[in-house]
Amino acid sequence: MSATVVQGPPETRQSQVPDVLVIGGAIIAPLNLLILRSFSVYDLFVGAALLYLWRQHRLVWPPTGYLAASYAFILMALLSAFRATHAVEALTQVLQYAFIFFILLPVVISVVTTRKRAVVAISLLCAGTLGAIAHAWVVRPTQGAGRVVVFYSENPNRLGYPAAYLIPLLLVLWLLSRQVERRTRMVVTVAVVVGIYLSVWAVSASGSRSSLLGTAIALIVVIVLRPGLGLWRALRRLVALVVICGVVGGGLIAFGEVPTTLEERINRSLDSSDASAQAHLVGDREHLADAGVAAFLEAPWIGAGLDNFRYVAPRYDVEATPQLPHNLWLQLLVQVGLIGTIAFAAWMLLWGYDVLTATRRALHPDALLLWGLFSSMAGILTIFMFAPEMLDRHYWLIAALALAAVRGSRTAVASKGPQP
Repeated sequence: MSATVVQGPPETRQSQVPDVLVIGGAIIAPLNLLILRSFSVYDLFVGAALLYLWRQHRLVWPPTGYLAASYAFILMALLSAFRATHAVEALTQVLQYAFIFFILLPVVISVVTTRKRAVVAISLLCAGTLGAIAHAWVVRPTQGAGRVVVFYSENPNRLGYPAAYLIPLLLVLWLLSRQVERRTRMVVTVAVVVGIYLSVWAVSASGSRSSLLGTAIALIVVIVLRPGLGLWRALRRLVALVVICGVVGGGLIAFGEVPTTLEERINRSLDSSDASAQAHLVGDREHLADAGVAAFLEAPWIGAGLDNFRYVAPRYDVEATPQLPHNLWLQLLVQVGLIGTIAFAAWMLLWGYDVLTATRRALHPDALLLWGLFSSMAGILTIFMFAPEMLDRHYWLIAALALAAVRGSRTAVASKGPQP
């Protein structure tokens, strides 16, 4: 991406409104500030930006493959809603996915046309997320077992989840800052160090085991698996990463800078003699998984409807709690059926292929941005192997920013011509 990736209409006060709404709105994207039911302030910003872009003829749609997968997923979700116990709740989530695929994604792709805009949007996304974590760090609101919660959710896990995308993006912002003046570089370095500390604290204070795994995978991807490193450099980076994480993590624990909540939950999960822990930390997930598999085998093509499996889970396993399966893919299988799940997986695979291919061909700064976004999504998808419903807008904002960067990097490479 460059300063002039896409030529649009002359910049006027009116034409800049959607840019301000979408890029500036990134700071509130992770905060889940709801207006009505699942409709948030960020959704309002994106919807308003859509109207401006439509009037200005600036709307850019994702490539055909993404649209085909999106239509297939929405169609199967609608068909599954006919089997839903509570059809209104199923249709509510169908509308949310339609908003994501057909409004949020094209609006972000249309607006984020330069590297600067992408960096600003990522910076604001990180700032908004860290602001919420900092609030939790100061106030320390707790739920059962001393787990700290974030202000916009009663689920402690959601305090820890953001670390999986924050740390890769913070590292990328720090690497990009090496190209600017020294004073700015020092400010960015301090901000990144504070951000990484808050991210580590959030994972520990939330007691979220999936957040720890997702963050670890994201770190390995962004540092070790970057294209072009080669086997030996990747191995050296892996060893260095393990040593640094061990030293920093051990030091923070030794000096009492992070809670022991996560450590205690992991130990209890591994303690087979603790019947209570096995029932609540492990057993409930197993019963939900068993119920989900049984429900899928009973109706593999048409699911139970989005957000509806929790109403029928005990029908398939009497010990299953009224929740969704704690796995994104099993949740999709039981709620939208096999075809809908394949469509969702195809969307993700196409996204991964496009981002990875663009990373290998892009100019260096664009490659850094793309790989940071790819690593963040790798961490997010790891978390959702143990959690349901990937509906939070900021996760899809990351996906959309990557698609915008893919589009921009291709234009930048084309304008530069063949590289020597």
